[in-house]
Amino acid sequence: MDTAPTLADPASDGTRWVGRRRFARVGRVLPVAFLQIVGTLLASRVLVGPGVGTGSAGPPWARHAFTGAVDPMHLGPLAIGFLVAGVVVLPWRWRWPRSVLLLTLATTIGYALVVSPRGPFVAALTMALANAWLRGHRWWVVASAALAVVVLPTADAVLGRSSVLDLSAVLLCIAWVTVTIAVSELVRVRLERVAERRRQRAEADRRRAADERVRIARELHDSVAHSMSLINLQAGVALHLGADLPDQTRDSLANIRDSSREALVELRTILGVLRSVDGTPDGTPDAAPDREGAERAPTAGLDRVADLVERARAAGVDVTLAVDGDRSAVHGITDRNAFRIVQESVTNVMKHAPGHRADVSISIGQDVVDLVVADRPSQPQVADVGSTEPLAPTGNGIIGMRERANAVDGTLSAGPTTDGGWRVAARLPVVGTDPEDAR
Repeated sequence: MDTAPTLADPASDGTRWVGRRRFARVGRVLPVAFLQIVGTLLASRVLVGPGVGTGSAGPPWARHAFTGAVDPMHLGPLAIGFLVAGVVVLPWRWRWPRSVLLLTLATTIGYALVVSPRGPFVAALTMALANAWLRGHRWWVVASAALAVVVLPTADAVLGRSSVLDLSAVLLCIAWVTVTIAVSELVRVRLERVAERRRQRAEADRRRAADERVRIARELHDSVAHSMSLINLQAGVALHLGADLPDQTRDSLANIRDSSREALVELRTILGVLRSVDGTPDGTPDAAPDREGAERAPTAGLDRVADLVERARAAGVDVTLAVDGDRSAVHGITDRNAFRIVQESVTNVMKHAPGHRADVSISIGQDVVDLVVADRPSQPQVADVGSTEPLAPTGNGIIGMRERANAVDGTLSAGPTTDGGWRVAARLPVVGTDPEDAR
């Protein structure tokens, strides 16, 4: 019987599913073909006794007088052709279950009309009946089974190969059809239960993931967002009260205020994404405002690199920016990850090498985006690469950048340079696949 196509999902198993499907199409047909062809050939040789045609020996369908010129027990080329044709069409039973059912029914009835039916000549028809039943074509199965019950056990009597109708053959044919349909229904019910349990587990996993995302969003809101709000507020108060502060101090406070405000906007965007599961808010009161904030301030991309460079310059870092290509050609997860890599690289320069000069280079081609962020000391110096101490070797910045590059099937390299600086280079495909979009 064929059970795989009923409830399996080809997209869920990927390449492994393709191999299983090919095996199910052809591999499961092999034992059926062996049973129908070889078994029927053996039955034609073994079950027929020496008294064929005399009515004294042989199986029930052979105990009758036959005076024609053709031996009804002899499997000629036409009979063998019907046996082979019945199993040849079975590999296409998944795509065209009703057509395969009708073809196997025709070949089985054709075999019974050509030669006295004996042996497992109904093996292919059994598989076709079970497959069509599992695929939901039950009325086709009932009609085909009824036609088989009417024709197969009565073929000898109708064609004159037997003087009487063999009642045992009729009962055997009815039992065969009943068992085939009953077993197919049991398998169908079991497969539906298995599929329902899988769906329930998948739904439970999605709910747990949604709950975890909401919990993370709440933690971020209660801790990070609160702290960033305090930083922004205190920087604004300091600017308001410190009218006589030095200009450099006021510029630093203004930079802190503006950076914290932008960080809050991005954080609200991230919170809106975390709280939104499959495009639906989690129902918390502050979910809708976060989604509105996300719409007002979309996720950062390469179009915001210039703002990033300006903030770094305001913080006292000498940064140059060179962009070659159309930034609008990069979108999706590649655009976001490219910006985050540049952002992390520039931030590392600000944190670990504030006295260095930094060069940001973005080259956008037809297929790839090349990102290079390199810093060097303001005063030229000669440094030994082997003795140069990496910037933040135990931090997570480089790890995160490499993960972002790998997420879009890109590459990233980072390391010290001969002039005492640091260089980060990444190559990302222009078109990347967003896991959220793919899901």
